[in-house]
Amino acid sequence: MERNSYLKLNSTTSELNRVVEYIENICDQHNIYNSYYGNIVTGITEAFLNAVEHGNKNDSNKSITINFEVQNDGFAFCVSDEGNGFDINAIGDPTDINSTNNEGRGIYLMKHLSDNIEFHNGGRTACMKFLISSINKEVADSRVKKFNAYISQAINQNANH
Repeated sequence: MERNSYLKLNSTTSELNRVVEYIENICDQHNIYNSYYGNIVTGITEAFLNAVEHGNKNDSNKSITINFEVQNDGFAFCVSDEGNGFDINAIGDPTDINSTNNEGRGIYLMKHLSDNIEFHNGGRTACMKFLISSINKEVADSRVKKFNAYISQAINQNANH
């Protein structure tokens, strides 16, 4: 069973299948299923897509690296791009109904599907932690409710525009 690994990818959305396969293999090796698998695959693929689009500006000559590490209390994944980075504090709240801009949805999902998220290297690296050993039904139910509320709000927002 791997305790740490990495995957280097071209900065193109066509690599998304490789990202999902990488996560599936890790989760299979560690018997991670149910809601945690969904949280991990959604969070990491969102980070990858953000890195392609916003970080590397769809430049296929650049690369994205995903690092995985088993820690005492769970899994850590870091997604790094070769872009200019960003200021996390400058990203708006996508749940703010008065906001006219659509940015921040991916980061919102990453924050709410992981147990902890940190940005390093000027925003070029997003590190998400999943506390596998602490997951319980209440935590999973809370995440599902937050996700469903966000989706409902986004649908209502789009219907009003």
